[in-house]
Amino acid sequence: MAAQLDPEFLASLTDGETLYHNAPCGYFSCLPDGTFIKINRTLLNWLGYTEGDLIGKASLTDLFSKGGKIYYQMFHYPLIQLKGKVNELNYDIHRKDHSFFPALLNTSAIRDVEGQLLAINIIVTDISDRKKYEAELLRGKQMAEAERKEFEFVANFIPEMIWTAEADGKINYVNKRFLDHFNVRPDQLNQDLLSRGIHQEDRSLALRRWVGGIRAEAHFEVQFRLKERSGDYEWYLLKGSPYRNETGAITKWLGSCTNIDAHVRELEKRDEFISITSHELKTPVTTLRAAIQILGRQKDMPPIYQQMINQSNRSVGRISQFIEELLNVNRLNEGQIQLNKRSFDLLELSETCRLDLQAATTTMLELVAEGRFMIIADPDRIEQVIANFVNNAIKYAPNSSVIQMKLVKQDAYIRFSVIDHGLGIASEKLPHLFERYYRADHAGTQYSGLGLGLYICAELIKRHNGQIGVESILGQGSEFWFTLPL
Repeated sequence: MAAQLDPEFLASLTDGETLYHNAPCGYFSCLPDGTFIKINRTLLNWLGYTEGDLIGKASLTDLFSKGGKIYYQMFHYPLIQLKGKVNELNYDIHRKDHSFFPALLNTSAIRDVEGQLLAINIIVTDISDRKKYEAELLRGKQMAEAERKEFEFVANFIPEMIWTAEADGKINYVNKRFLDHFNVRPDQLNQDLLSRGIHQEDRSLALRRWVGGIRAEAHFEVQFRLKERSGDYEWYLLKGSPYRNETGAITKWLGSCTNIDAHVRELEKRDEFISITSHELKTPVTTLRAAIQILGRQKDMPPIYQQMINQSNRSVGRISQFIEELLNVNRLNEGQIQLNKRSFDLLELSETCRLDLQAATTTMLELVAEGRFMIIADPDRIEQVIANFVNNAIKYAPNSSVIQMKLVKQDAYIRFSVIDHGLGIASEKLPHLFERYYRADHAGTQYSGLGLGLYICAELIKRHNGQIGVESILGQGSEFWFTLPL
């Protein structure tokens, strides 16, 4: 195909004039006084002039603003005479229609053999896009700076210690509350400042949670004792969450450090009271249950007596359940919960549990499973969690005609969930459901209980290296779930 082209056309492709006039930047030459003697079509198109408008008639300074003319005459032209080449000077170039565009000028002197200046060659680069980008970048920086100042303004009014860190976890900002706590200036901030104040017994755990959260790129929390300016130690809760950009990459970490000493001390007092009370109640309740069972075996008893004995037996059963929950909490707090792990079929355990619970309720309990799943765990503790989930669904969703128990595989985990179609739970209550002693009213109804069941479930699942959670929509129902490694 190339052999059929006109040789003159092929020659024109590499002809100097063709390249000159079709270059992506502007070229022109002028006399030392600035008079145009040559200009390429690219620049003419940018300016809106013809060669006849400029060649021999106009000066390059006619394209400049008043300030540009002064700058050229006082600074630029003397540099050309002195150095011969002057690169990348900014000018606003005015068009024929009186608009203008920003440009960079690269100038070089043309001299004769004696060194006399004959002409000046100038390359013009339109930097409109660059200027727009620079303006947007500057505007972005200004907005970011304004947001930073606003964030710091708000953070300094918060009674908690607030911190931010870079993507790798290196702290780069703390609020005034933080600085006041450690009695340091902003320029004295360093990565070890917080860790040095943590109680020696809690430091290792705090570091593991911090490093683990950063590596996992996930929210993390840890409680520890932190030294006060008085020298005493108080309990704090540190939280950290990643902030991701539109691509999902972590750009920073946001966190807080809250004094929870009063709350922890209150829990300790409550735990101590409950521990003493539960142990003191266990023996007399056991004796009472035995006595009621003996009475229930008597023959020829009037029906009203038998009814009262059955009712008493159920009441003692509920009291025993409360006491067992209290004892379990005490065992968890003291690290005395022993897990007797073995291999078993979770589907079989779930079905056995379903049958036992179905016998005590008119609500239909339905079990749906993708298959059989062999896991290594403590079957008694897992059954305890399943029973708690189902009993809660029966209790808090009485209008749900069917409660579904579901087993599905998720990667290397098995997920068990209990789904009801009750009134649901308000979103602001969901994060607290697994906290110790937390009791949420459902649709304005306050139910009896100690607020320990879900807390115990959460602790048992954590000790199995699993996760636990809840999803709920008001008016539609709830799904409580846990996962266990396969």
